[in-house]
Amino acid sequence: MEPFRLLHPDLVPQRRESLQHAASMLVRMGLDDTVLSASTVHRRLARVVLASSDVIEWTPGCDSPGDCAGTDERLGVERVGGDRGGVFLSSVLIAYLDVLDNATRMGTSIGGDAWRTLVWAPTALFDHVLRRPQVGMTVVTPGTGSEHLPCERALAGRRLHLALMQAVRFAVSGVVRAQGDRPVVEDCATLATACLRAATVALAFASDVRGERTPPVLETAEHRFLWQVLGEVRAALPRARFEQFAAALRRLNDVCTASPLLVAGG
Repeated sequence: MEPFRLLHPDLVPQRRESLQHAASMLVRMGLDDTVLSASTVHRRLARVVLASSDVIEWTPGCDSPGDCAGTDERLGVERVGGDRGGVFLSSVLIAYLDVLDNATRMGTSIGGDAWRTLVWAPTALFDHVLRRPQVGMTVVTPGTGSEHLPCERALAGRRLHLALMQAVRFAVSGVVRAQGDRPVVEDCATLATACLRAATVALAFASDVRGERTPPVLETAEHRFLWQVLGEVRAALPRARFEQFAAALRRLNDVCTASPLLVAGG
């Protein structure tokens, strides 16, 4: 696979308003979350367009965080700057398109509920950014292909996990920054929880290869950020909503620490 462009962790947007222009542009171009339910040919074309610098302005030269450099190198991640909103949203969409392409060609044993959890997150993200009414989603069913592409699967799943963790960071930043504005806080918490759950399924997808060794799960800058602000999130949320978020975070942590090849950064 070609390099996967991802924002430096310090450049991840923190406000919904900073994503609205890029999200609106992608909607006008038909390159928002709805592209995930398009035909295979359309999805592959959309991926080419989203990766083009003619559509998303990105600038190279952002070094990987010191403790993420090894992970980035293994996963072919290129840290970039430029249009933060455009890079942020396109990285999520590109990662999903790669997972869907692999699932179409290779099939998957991921169950229906888990698959819906995975593909719901980008709709939740665009709903949040654009303040769209939540009217449901088009379920994108995985294919039944029989190709054997374990390396591509591991790479696609792990890259999606990284992109979703940046979405979690964005949403949690909203929780922390909007303390006192209950509707915004709860909306951000709902998005963060959805993306955490999807990130957990993304790791399961990366390992969904019979007879293959589970790929290493490495701690990310976003994981560390979440643990650092957990107290602030607890203070900002009603108890029931915080417990939903915390349960999703614990589940992700369980999946990470269950890997026999875990390498913790930092």
